[in-house]
Amino acid sequence: MVCLGGTGSPSTAQSTAVHNDEKALIEALCGCVGAVDLAASSTTVERQVRACLEEAVLRHPAGARSMLERPGAEASAGFKLGQLLGEALDRTCEAFSAV
Repeated sequence: MVCLGGTGSPSTAQSTAVHNDEKALIEALCGCVGAVDLAASSTTVERQVRACLEEAVLRHPAGARSMLERPGAEASAGFKLGQLLGEALDRTCEAFSAV
């Protein structure tokens, strides 16, 4: 169910919920990436980062869904989500730049 304000657009409460869902996803992913063992082999680091991404998306599917529903370039869901998460992590997650 979508709550519409007087203008026929999504309500502020819905917008805040979407933002909170995305923020929770990004924070979970940042926290997990911060725990990746950068001294490990590149294969192990890659496996740990992939596990972080999978776990974050599984725990916060509403955040992933809202990111995928953003208007933008037509691309595969995986590519679009990766691009949006990468941009968000670049801006907000110090640990991400190390990976």
